[in-house]
Amino acid sequence: AQLSMLESNTAQLRSELVKLQSNHRDLVTANAALLAAQDEVRQQLAQARATTTSRSATFQRNHRDAQPVAVAQADSPAVAHQQPSNSAQVAANDGEYPVLHSVKLSAEDVTLCQKTLWNAWDTCTRILQPDHEEFAHGHTFVITGDIDDMWIRDSAAQLHPYIRWSKHQPAIAHAIQGLIERQAFYLDYAPYANAFRIDTHYQFSARQKAMGRHDYISTNDYELDSGSYFFRLMHTFWKADPDSAVKTLHKPIVRKAITAILAVWQAEQTHEDDTRAPGRELYRRPEVKAASGQPWTGSKGLPRNGKGSPTKYTGMSWSGFRPSDDEQRYGYLVPSNMFAVAALRMLEEMAKDVWHDATLAKQARKLGDEIDNGIRDFGIVEHPKHGRIYAYEVDGLGNSLLMDDANVPSLLSVPYLGYEADSEVYANTRKFILSKDNPHYHTSAVNSIAGIGSEHTAKAIPNGVWHMSLIMQALTTRDKAEKLDLVRMLRTSTAGTHLMHEAFNPDKPSKFTRPWFAWSNSLMGELMLSLDPHCGDRDTW
Repeated sequence: AQLSMLESNTAQLRSELVKLQSNHRDLVTANAALLAAQDEVRQQLAQARATTTSRSATFQRNHRDAQPVAVAQADSPAVAHQQPSNSAQVAANDGEYPVLHSVKLSAEDVTLCQKTLWNAWDTCTRILQPDHEEFAHGHTFVITGDIDDMWIRDSAAQLHPYIRWSKHQPAIAHAIQGLIERQAFYLDYAPYANAFRIDTHYQFSARQKAMGRHDYISTNDYELDSGSYFFRLMHTFWKADPDSAVKTLHKPIVRKAITAILAVWQAEQTHEDDTRAPGRELYRRPEVKAASGQPWTGSKGLPRNGKGSPTKYTGMSWSGFRPSDDEQRYGYLVPSNMFAVAALRMLEEMAKDVWHDATLAKQARKLGDEIDNGIRDFGIVEHPKHGRIYAYEVDGLGNSLLMDDANVPSLLSVPYLGYEADSEVYANTRKFILSKDNPHYHTSAVNSIAGIGSEHTAKAIPNGVWHMSLIMQALTTRDKAEKLDLVRMLRTSTAGTHLMHEAFNPDKPSKFTRPWFAWSNSLMGELMLSLDPHCGDRDTW
C-alpha cells in the first residue's frame, strides 16, 4: 500500500513537473519576444531621433558641437559639388574638419553610430574614486580596449568626440578633467614613454625592463604625437567648456608636463648631437632578443644601439616610433611633425589666453616655426608621377620614405589635425597615398573596398585595410558622395559586429585583427556625427 501511494505521489509530482517545464518554456518564449520588442522600439526611437527635424531649444543647446561649422542641407547644390569627385582634389586648408553634411541615416547606420561612438565610454573609461591609491594622479584611466594599458595618444583620441557635450554633461567634463591630469602625470614622469599602467604593481620581466618598461611605463617607444594629442585634448576641452577646463589647466602638474614635452621636443631637434633634455637621460631603444619560441617577448629596436639611423638637423623634432608603434626607418616622421606644429599653435593660444604667459607663448611660436620650416625645407620631395609631395619620413641627409600608414597622425589626416599644409602639395600627396604607388594601399577583388593598411599588421593580413584609414579619408574629404561611399565600405566590413577593427581582409572582412579597438571606434563615431550630429544621442551617461 505504501509503495502504491509513493508511486501515485511520484506520478503526481511528474505531472506537476511537466506543467512547470511547460510554463517555464512559455516564460522563456515570452521573455524573448519582450526583448525583441524592446530592441525594435529602441531601433525605432534611434531612427526617429536621427530623422526628426524639430528639436527643442534645450536639446539643441545640450548637443551643439564645440566647433560650430555651417551644416549644408542634403538637397543643397553646394554639397554635391563642393569639390570634384576625385578625392585627390580636396584642398588642405579649406575650412574646418570634419566637414558636416546633413544626411538621413538608416536604422543600421544609427546603430553603427551608437555602438562605435560610445564604445570607449562604456567599456574603456574608468573613473577612480577618492579612496583609490592612484586618485591623486588623475581620476580617469582609459584602456585601449583589448590591451588594459593607457596610451597617451589612444586615450586622448578615444574621449575626443565626447568633449562637444562636456559643457552640459558633468560626467563627461569630470572624465576629461581626470584624463588631462592623468596624462600630465605620466608625461612629466616619463616624457619618452607612450603607454602606461594604472599603478606600479606589475612585475616586469628582465626582457621587458631591457626595453625600458618599469613601474608605470608599459611601453617606452618614443612617439612624437603623444605630446601633440595632450595639447589638443586640453585645447579642445578649453574651447568647448572654458570654465571646467581652466580649473584643470591651472594645476601645477599640467604646467610641469608642458615643460617636459617642450624640453624633449627641443632637445630632439639635435638628436644626432646627443642633446639631453634638462633632468632627462638620453633616449635609447636597442634591440632585445626574444625568448625562444616567444617572438612577442623581444623587440627589433632601433639601429646604432638604440639611437636610430643617422640624421642631420632640419628644424624638425626626432622620434623613434610611428603612431603604429613600429620603428621608424628615418628619424623625422613628417606627419607627426605636422601635428606638432598644429599642437604648438594651440599651446601658444592657451599660453596667451589661459595662463597669460608671454614667455611660453613665444617659446611655442618659435619651436612651431622651426619645425614648420623644417617640414617645408626637407619634408617635400619630387615624385616622378605625382609631382611635389610630402614624404612620410626623412633624415635630413637626402633619404626619404614615400608611403602613408593608416595610423594617425598620417599624411592623409593633415587637414583633420589642423596643420596648414601647402594645398597643392597636399592634393598631390593625397593622390599618391590613395593609389597603388603607396605600398600600403590595398583594394579588394570583389567587395569594392580600397584603403590604406599598415606595416604593423602586414604579416597577419598581408593585404589588410584599416578601418581607421577609411574613416580618416572620409573625415578629410569635402565630397559628400565620396564620404557616403566610404561609410558603405565601413558598414559592410564589420563582420556583423557594428564595431571597427584594426586591419581586415577587404575580400573577407570576417578575417580581422583586434575585435576591441576603441580608438578606431571613437573616430567612426566622430565620422557618423559629421553626417548627423544627433545619431549618438543618449539619455543616460
